[in-house]
Amino acid sequence: QVCPISYLRISMRPILFTQSKEALLALPLGVTLTFTVHFHDNSGDTFHAHSAVLNFATNRDDFVQIAKGATNNTFVIRTVNVGLTLLRVWDAEHSGTADYIPLPVQHAIFPELPDVVVGDVLCLRTSLTAQEGLAGVWSSSSSALLLVDSKTGVALARDSGVVTVYYEIPGLLKTYREV
Repeated sequence: QVCPISYLRISMRPILFTQSKEALLALPLGVTLTFTVHFHDNSGDTFHAHSAVLNFATNRDDFVQIAKGATNNTFVIRTVNVGLTLLRVWDAEHSGTADYIPLPVQHAIFPELPDVVVGDVLCLRTSLTAQEGLAGVWSSSSSALLLVDSKTGVALARDSGVVTVYYEIPGLLKTYREV
């Protein structure tokens, strides 16, 4: 059956959760996400084949990087700065078929540490978890500056300087924060 596209819907992978299984209020800084656009007819049925030409744009290009995905109905977003971006996705072939999505980006590693002194012990934490409840791995860009326990996130400031702390759920996401 041939029908016109009535509306589009956007889904995101991976699905990100907090440890209490709640959806995140913002995208973590540093993650790469795949967005898939689904086209529907006026009764809500999903199209399995279509001739749509997807376009996308953001109102701020300094918070996220966006690129076409592996298939015609996907695109990839990487969060690069903290802030709010508005994403517009539309089908150039079907005027009026568009969606607008706010993309808030925030730090996912806490606490905020403005002043760390050599010898300080830091208790890093995040609320991020995989859907299966898998824990992530903590690391540091320089163990000479900040030694981080990979399982607990407890860190020791060993020297002065700027260091990046990473939290990674292997195969799912990697976020960071500069200390």
